[in-house]
Amino acid sequence: MNLLLLALSPAIALAVYFYHKDKYEKEPLQLLIKAFLWGFFGSISVLIAEMIMSFLIRPVESHLLKIFLESFFVAGLIEELFKFLVFYFLIFFNDEFDEPYDGIVYAVMVSLGLAAFENIGYVLGAYLNLGILAATATGVMRAMLSVPAHAFFGAIMGYYLGLAKFASDEDARSTHIITGVGLAVVLHGLFDFFIFSHTGLGILFMLCLLVFCWRLSLRAIELHVDGSPFGRKEESPPGPLP
Repeated sequence: MNLLLLALSPAIALAVYFYHKDKYEKEPLQLLIKAFLWGFFGSISVLIAEMIMSFLIRPVESHLLKIFLESFFVAGLIEELFKFLVFYFLIFFNDEFDEPYDGIVYAVMVSLGLAAFENIGYVLGAYLNLGILAATATGVMRAMLSVPAHAFFGAIMGYYLGLAKFASDEDARSTHIITGVGLAVVLHGLFDFFIFSHTGLGILFMLCLLVFCWRLSLRAIELHVDGSPFGRKEESPPGPLP
């Protein structure tokens, strides 16, 4: 029970954080929980897709190429595309998506659902193979690194989905969607590539990337909260993240 709490608590804490950042028009808890659960249970399909992709790249002999494919295609592309698809079909056309910040909060909820599913798997696997101490260390490490990373990737994607929702034309909407999903895939791929390198320099780059994504997420929150139509008079909408 304690290990389950350890695995779930980082995702829950971050979900509460992003929820409370919505200053003007908070989203219904029922829909937020639904987004989280779709991210959680839908991760089974992600796991299957990743197993198939891993099998396909197994013959690759180059170590560097293999970790590149694992990072950017097995993990980054499949997971971020899954998050987008859940968001698009569950949230994008929902009437509750009525301000740009909603793109961030709902994308984060889907992301944290997937992160919670992953966390349970990693913590349980460590416990079954190596015991309680390894499971605890795994849970603590992922609480500081992987779970926040998923939230940040979701926030960055969600920022652009918020722009897309209220874009003036279809071309602008498509551009924002492609930018948001593309950035999330690249950042996720880089994060995993640095980890999979198993080098001190790779870990250093991963930590720098995590800080960068954290700061970018804070900026995304600031822009969309300050630009909320419920909190200010209408002005020019926010543009791409600097």
